[in-house]
Amino acid sequence: MSTSATGSSVGWRVRPSVPVAAVVFAVYCVIVISLMQTSGIGYEHFFDTAADTVRAAVLPLAAGAVWLVAFLVWARWDHVFRDARRLPLRWGYWVLPVLMVLVALLHLVGVDWGAFAPEHLLAVLTASVLVGFTEETLFRGIVLRSLRQGDRSEGTAALWTTLWFGAFHVTNLLLGEPGAVLQVVFAALGGVAFYLLRRGTGVLIAAMALHGLWDFSTFLSGVHAVDGVATDAASFLTSFVYVAALVTLVVLVVRERRRPAAEAITAPHDASTAPAPR
Repeated sequence: MSTSATGSSVGWRVRPSVPVAAVVFAVYCVIVISLMQTSGIGYEHFFDTAADTVRAAVLPLAAGAVWLVAFLVWARWDHVFRDARRLPLRWGYWVLPVLMVLVALLHLVGVDWGAFAPEHLLAVLTASVLVGFTEETLFRGIVLRSLRQGDRSEGTAALWTTLWFGAFHVTNLLLGEPGAVLQVVFAALGGVAFYLLRRGTGVLIAAMALHGLWDFSTFLSGVHAVDGVATDAASFLTSFVYVAALVTLVVLVVRERRRPAAEAITAPHDASTAPAPR
């Protein structure tokens, strides 16, 4: 048995910590990236056909999901999928997730649906769901849970989760994606919205849903999009998404610099044991 930061006894097999999260992250990268490489399909062609999507995305991501679930079942970590308490979130922080939903819906309106066979759509949908599940379980789940252990502030936990998620996309260079450096920035900013949904709802599935929706819309529009008002509006608003994300992240980190991250993993009846804001 181990003792949590709040003093309660929990049944972890291994204590949540950044080094452990780093090992889980490294193994996930090896599994997923190596399987994507062995598919023989270049990154820009992952979603061209149903067969390409299954080989290059669905199977590698499914293998990554198995690894993450296996680790969590073995490790017995608490508060990965649900917070013990929902931290307060000001209404202004909801603007970013809502804006991302709007852009995703506009992308979907601008998709040439007739160009996709049903099996192709199903394959892309499956890949999108798996991306949402695996990356949120890893970053807003395992990584964030690790960063909330100890005496870090919630602002620090949010910042490092965001930066780690963005840096993860450097691995796309190994898949032949020269734009991976820019993806690091855009992914990190998008990750701010996923963090806000996790925090605002207290459950990880909300972040998974937005992540999956965002990727589904971008995967489809990247293959067959129709020039029109919806596509132009989505492109226009996307710039506002990233600007809003940057501003939100700065405000969040500054305002939350004194809120103990451990508050999120402290059950309400144990509130007296949580560190007080400094």
